[in-house]
Amino acid sequence: METSDEEFVSEEETEEGPALIKRLRERLKKAVEEKQEYLEGWQRARADFANFKREEAGIHQDKEARLRADFAEALLPALDAFEMAFKTKWYESASLEWKGGVMSIYRELVRSLDRFGVKLFTPLGEPFDPARHEAVREVPVEDKKQDHTVVSVERSGYSVGDTIIRPAQVTVGNHHQ
Repeated sequence: METSDEEFVSEEETEEGPALIKRLRERLKKAVEEKQEYLEGWQRARADFANFKREEAGIHQDKEARLRADFAEALLPALDAFEMAFKTKWYESASLEWKGGVMSIYRELVRSLDRFGVKLFTPLGEPFDPARHEAVREVPVEDKKQDHTVVSVERSGYSVGDTIIRPAQVTVGNHHQ
């Protein structure tokens, strides 16, 4: 009786003896090799899928952070206009109620950005950091502690997480002896 790879060989069919056992061992070896090949393929596919999910999550986070930054950048001119207005004589001469209302609107805009992960920073008194600050001028200072520190903020900076979307424009103190 001739057997195919798909047939089951019963114990009664032992007429071939050692040849049948050899053939069965070869089929078993082939089955074990196929099983190993399928297992390794499945493991590679599983690892590839895990890597894909991780990359997609990173891309999604990057895209989300970029959208937040774009949203903030669209609002920065309005916030800058508020900050410039706060420094004018016109603002100083306005009534306390009017100033309070304008400041309330400004603070609400800043809080709205904060809820989206966009943080305003005004680094007054901090050491100058070229990664976070843009020096617009340098002024002499008497106090040595103010050397290379931010002595005034001309325009606030903004960040999303660790990413600076706009550095703060600052005046830096310079102590000469």
